[in-house]
Amino acid sequence: MIKNDKFSCSLYALQGVLIKARDLAGQPKESEKLEKLLDYAEHLPRLIASEDDCTDVFADTILQIANEFDLEFVLDRFNQKAPESW
Repeated sequence: MIKNDKFSCSLYALQGVLIKARDLAGQPKESEKLEKLLDYAEHLPRLIASEDDCTDVFADTILQIANEFDLEFVLDRFNQKAPESW
């Protein structure tokens, strides 16, 4: 589970990861990078759905993604308040 105050932010960050994955899918030379990003993306919903509090693990994973793939906007999506409608 993700703490209530970070739940919407975690979904918003996950959407950012998927946006980047879709971008990489259009670049055949980036298939290895896409596969690695999707490995991260596959892990994130399990953290959200866990019965245990995984907020810190989720935050660490988002930080790893941001650093490894130069995706500061994904980290920002998790750290800032998510928009009312996105």
